[in-house]
Amino acid sequence: MSLFIVLLDIALLSLGVYNLYWQGQIDLRGGYATFQLILAGFFIVWFLTSGAASLSVIIFYAAFITLTVMAGTTGLTQTRVVAAGIVNRMFPYAKLTGISLTPVSLPGGRELVVAAFGISAHRAVRLTFKTDLQSLVNTLRPRVPASVPITVQQVQ
Repeated sequence: MSLFIVLLDIALLSLGVYNLYWQGQIDLRGGYATFQLILAGFFIVWFLTSGAASLSVIIFYAAFITLTVMAGTTGLTQTRVVAAGIVNRMFPYAKLTGISLTPVSLPGGRELVVAAFGISAHRAVRLTFKTDLQSLVNTLRPRVPASVPITVQQVQ
């Protein structure tokens, strides 16, 4: 069992480095998925009440909680969309089926854009950006292949 936990520690730490690399590449930050903090809090309480038998288990707990907190970071890099989630959260622009942008005007003159990135016919990733619509379109257009349609929807 100890060898399994050590291998799991190595896998989680490797995944953390991979996620950290892509989070460092983000040049347009999306909204943070705050549910990840709630989930991390739940795991902290659960792990504290279960006790830690060895150093490898403590490393597992720390790596898992850190990955859970890191998983809330979203945004756009030069080549990919970084969505919320622990695994399978980087999507190359070339594999997108479409992008739908919905601008929202907030009180105080602030603007927000809700972007839905189509991953497949029945799957999309939603990100929220605190920017205006034209800035987001200007950021996306050079990165996204011409075959990926960008549509703008209005809130009614």
